Parts: sequence; C-alpha cells; structure tokens
Amino acid sequence: MKNFLFQLFTRGTVSMLWLSDKFFGIPVAILLWLAAFFRVNIAKVGYVLMRVTDARRCEIIETEANADPFELEMQTMELKLLESSYKVRDHAKEIGDWTDQHTEAIEAIGTALHTELGWDEDSVMDHMQSVVQSIPGLELESWFEDEE
Repeated sequence: MKNFLFQLFTRGTVSMLWLSDKFFGIPVAILLWLAAFFRVNIAKVGYVLMRVTDARRCEIIETEANADPFELEMQTMELKLLESSYKVRDHAKEIGDWTDQHTEAIEAIGTALHTELGWDEDSVMDHMQSVVQSIPGLELESWFEDEE
C-alpha cells in the first residue's frame, strides 16, 4: 500500500509539473519571442537612423567592431613606433644636435618596424629618411645595406 501511494504521489507530482510547464511555458515562450522580435526591429530602426545621421562615423565604428583585436594591437604598436620616430626628431631639433643616441633610437624603431610589423626595407628607409631629413642638413644612410 505504501508503494502504491508513493507511486501515485510521484506520478501525480510529475504530471502536475508537466501541465504547469505547458500552461506557463507556452505564454512565456511567446513573450520571449515577442521581446526578441521587438528588440531586433528597434535595433534595425536605430541603425538606419544612425546611418542617416552620420554615415562616416557609423562606418568607422563598424570597422572597429569587426576588426581583429590582434590586428588592432599591431596597429597601435605601429602608431606608437611612428610617433616615437617623430619624438626622436623633435628632441634632436630641440637640443640643436643629432647625437649617436638619436641614431640608435631611429635604428631601433626602424628595426622594430621591419621585424615586428613586417615593413619592407624600402618603406622603413623612406619613412626614416623623411623623418631625419626634415631636420635641415641631416641625411640618413641605410643600415640595411650594412647587413648584406
């Protein structure tokens, strides 16, 4: 008799849980679907309005969102290296003299651009020469030629 009552209560409990899931689950699923539907459409309308308002900014943000984090990190490093080359030049202009330390710094920046970021030798030399030769009377010789 105990076993019969236990089975009866167990099956009755499971049946009521199943019914409550069906009774409440269907309206909840419909509400979740409606919420997702409205969210998607609100986002689409917002996107169109943003695009109409400022298409250029929208493209920039899309490009950033779709960019690979590693690629962005490499671009940041590249910009910092280029900025450093200009700082070296500005420091030399400020003190009025080009020293061996400036040459070493420019060479280190050029080497990093070549080895770490994959710039070809000609591009590195073109950039570094334009930086150094922006100081009147200075010329930069290639340090790549020495390695050959």
